[in-house]
This record gives sequence, C-alpha cells and structure tokens, in this order.
Amino acid sequence: MNLIFYVLGLTLILELLLAIGLLISLMYPKHRLWPPPKKGSWQYWYIHSITESSILCFLVLGFIDWNTFFLTHWARFAIAFSMMIPGTTIFLWALNTLKLKTSLGSRGKIITQGPYRYSRNPQYIGFALFLLGAIFFFNSLSATITGWIGIILFLFTPFVEESWLKDQFQEEYHNYCKKVPRFI
Repeated sequence: MNLIFYVLGLTLILELLLAIGLLISLMYPKHRLWPPPKKGSWQYWYIHSITESSILCFLVLGFIDWNTFFLTHWARFAIAFSMMIPGTTIFLWALNTLKLKTSLGSRGKIITQGPYRYSRNPQYIGFALFLLGAIFFFNSLSATITGWIGIILFLFTPFVEESWLKDQFQEEYHNYCKKVPRFI
C-alpha cells in the first residue's frame, strides 16, 4: 500500500507541474513553456520530462494497483482494447504524419493531410483514447484518478498551442481552423 501511495503522489505532483506549465503558457504567451522556443531548451525538457514521467508513473500505478476498483467483469478487457488499439493507431498515424520534430514543438510547416484532415489534434485525441482504455484495463482507483487528469491535460493542451500556431502560420492556420474541427 505504501508504494501505491508514493507512486500516486508522484503522479499527481507531475500532473500538477504539467498543468502549471500549460497554464503559464496560456496566460503568459511571451513566457510560454509549450510549445518550447526550441528543442533542447529548458522549456522543452520541462514539459517533455514531466509528461513522459507522468505517463510512466500512470502505467506503473496501474500495474501495482491492479484490479482494485469495481470493474471486475472480463468484458472490461474488450472495452479497454477497443479504445487502446484505435487510440494508439490514431496517435501513431498522427505522429508519423506530423513528424517527430514538428510534434515536439519545433517550427515547421502546417500539416493538413492524414488524420489532420479530420481533426487539428489527432495525437491528443488518440492518446486520450488510449488513456481511457488503460483506465478500464487496469481497473484501479488510483489509475482512474490520474488517468482522467491526464486526459483532461491532453485535451487542454490544444487550447495552449492555438495562439502559438496562429502566430506561426497566420492566415493559413485561420483558414485551416475554419475547415477542420479542433477535436472531432
């Protein structure tokens, strides 16, 4: 039980730090952390190390607190995989289309093909769907709490990026926003 408590606490602290970074970026665009000013900057490392660490902690938490919630029926696995597999597929398709360099916040050109024809944020949708499926898979109260916080953060991030994208791509991004929805 102590290990679960520590990993839960660490995950919540990491998610809080990520939320603070995103809020700073939204409220003070001149001091934004996301998207970072360049690869390798402290802002880059702050956001990426916290995001990746919180995801890792969520996964560890799910396994060490396995099956402690109320979904004990085997059908939860079918529900979980019906979200995790498409979520992972959408995420990887979007990542491959956008390319890793652009996805990590580096400047590039606006991408409107692949899954970006249907959504301006397919990576976030895909990963949020994966997290939702993982919540069912783990059946853990701790993973449910931290997973939902993660989903909220992933779905909040596009609002943080939009002012940066408008600055970078101006009229081209404005036209893209008219044609393609933010999420679905």
